[in-house]
Amino acid sequence: MELSPNGLTPNEMYKLLIGGITPRPIAWVSSVSLDGKVNLAPFSFFTVASANPPMLCFNPMFNEEKLPKDTLRNIREQKEFVIHSVSYDDLETMNKTCHNVGADVDEFEYADIEKVASSHVTPPRIKNAVVAYECKLNRIVDLGEEALSGHLVIGEVCAIHVADDAISNYRIDSDKLDSIGRMAGSDYSLTRERIQLSRN
Repeated sequence: MELSPNGLTPNEMYKLLIGGITPRPIAWVSSVSLDGKVNLAPFSFFTVASANPPMLCFNPMFNEEKLPKDTLRNIREQKEFVIHSVSYDDLETMNKTCHNVGADVDEFEYADIEKVASSHVTPPRIKNAVVAYECKLNRIVDLGEEALSGHLVIGEVCAIHVADDAISNYRIDSDKLDSIGRMAGSDYSLTRERIQLSRN
C-alpha cells in the first residue's frame, strides 16, 4: 500500500508517523513561565541532536485547535528547560502529567512529584529522575502554524545530573535507567531485553 500525504488528514498522517516510528524515547520536560508558573510534560518526538556541542531536541506540536502547549510558550519566554529520563517506575506518574489541566496548575504538585532546584536554569528538576539535562535554548524551528504542526526545540546542555548508582566511567547503566519507549496509541515498550552486536 502506498499513501500520499497530500491525500491524508493531519490525524491520519499523525497515526501513520507514530505507528511506524517506534519506539520513541520520551523527554519529560520542565519549564517555567515568566510569571513563575511551573510546567512538567512528556514529549515523544525527542532525540539527541549533537554531541559537540551537546544539543538535545524535542517537538511540542500545536494541538488540534492550533494552539501551542504551555511548554512551548514557556521556553519561548524563558529560553530554558530541563529534560528528564523516564524510567518504568515513572510510567504512571508521567502519565498524570499528560492530563489536560490549566496553565496555572503545577504538574509537580498535581502528580505528587518532588522537585529540586536546578544548577544553571530556572525550571526545577525531578528529584528522583535517573538522568536530567539542564538546557539553554539554542533555537526553535517552526515547521507550521496549523493543527499538529511541529515546533522543533533545540537546547544546549549546560548541566547533567545522573543518579550516583547509575553511572560508571561516564556510562549510564541501562538497567538502572530502565527506560521506556512510546508506541502508537496508549502503548509503551520496555527496554529490558537487549542484544549486543560488535561493530567490527
